[in-house]
Formats: sequence, structure tokens, C-alpha cells
Amino acid sequence: MIVDAGVRRVSELEAADLLPNAIYWNAAVPTTGLTVERRMSRQSWFEAGRAMLASCDVVFADPDNGLETKNFDPGARKAGKSISIAELQALNAPGRALIVYHHQTRMAGGHHFELKHWGGRLREAGFNRVDALRASPFSARAFFLLNADDEMRDRAMQLSTRWGDRLTWHPTLGA
Repeated sequence: MIVDAGVRRVSELEAADLLPNAIYWNAAVPTTGLTVERRMSRQSWFEAGRAMLASCDVVFADPDNGLETKNFDPGARKAGKSISIAELQALNAPGRALIVYHHQTRMAGGHHFELKHWGGRLREAGFNRVDALRASPFSARAFFLLNADDEMRDRAMQLSTRWGDRLTWHPTLGA
């Protein structure tokens, strides 16, 4: 219904109440002003979102492009398209799982190498469990599951089984 209407906005998912009792943080990442102003604005924006999501046991981060770029700077004009490892660490909490969208790049070694690369980086950042669902139709994208419990991991694996080669399960990355 939402896709058929051609309206691809998170606000449409929120209005459709697809996830009852979900809390949405849909404020746009600030991207205007001088570099130093953007850094400060982004920090304030992030802290407001983190406070709003404090009671959540699952947080889904959907940055346009995914995980931070190689030379990520929160004050850069395009920084609003990525989430930093430091921000993910700040969202980490006991008993909380994070699901993070990442649009795969053209990293040398290919997409599976990229999954392993990020798995290692995320484990180094303090995430004990790093798994991924990788969708391959059109352009490759991954959904990283960070510190997911056994039930969530089982459901992710079952989902990949139902979707066949369009969605693949990559457990225990970076171990």
C-alpha cells in the first residue's frame, strides 16, 4: 500500500501504525551552518533522540547510506547520511538490540568482505554479537543486528530462509 502509492517516508510507516507501541525519532539530522555549528547541532540532535529512545529494547537506525565513511566527520555536510560507530556505542545499552541499515559500497574484496570488515569494527567497538541480513536485489544492502538475543537471531535466520537468495543470513561476523 505505501510502496504502491510511491510514498517512501518513515512518517508513512509511523502513520500506518505497522509497529504498535513503537517510538519514532524522525527529526532530520541538522546539515546547515558552518562545520563547527553542524558538529554541535548534530550532537544536540543525537542526544535528544537518544533520550527519547531510552526505554526502547530494540532500536532501528536507518541512515540514508549506513555506517560512517572512512573519513567520517560529523560536521561535514553529507554526514547526515551516515551513523558513526561512536553514536552506535552511545545507543548501546544492556538488554537492547540495535538494527542498523547499511548500503553496501564498492569496498575492495566485495560485499561479503565488507560485511566481515564491519563485523570486526563493530565487535571492536564493544558489540558482543554482530550478525547481518544482506539483501541483494537491485543494490546490495545489509541490516546489521547488534547484540540481538537468540529469538531475534532465530527469526532473522528464518526470514532469510523464506526469502531464498534475495536475503541471506550472516551470523557471528567479526568473531
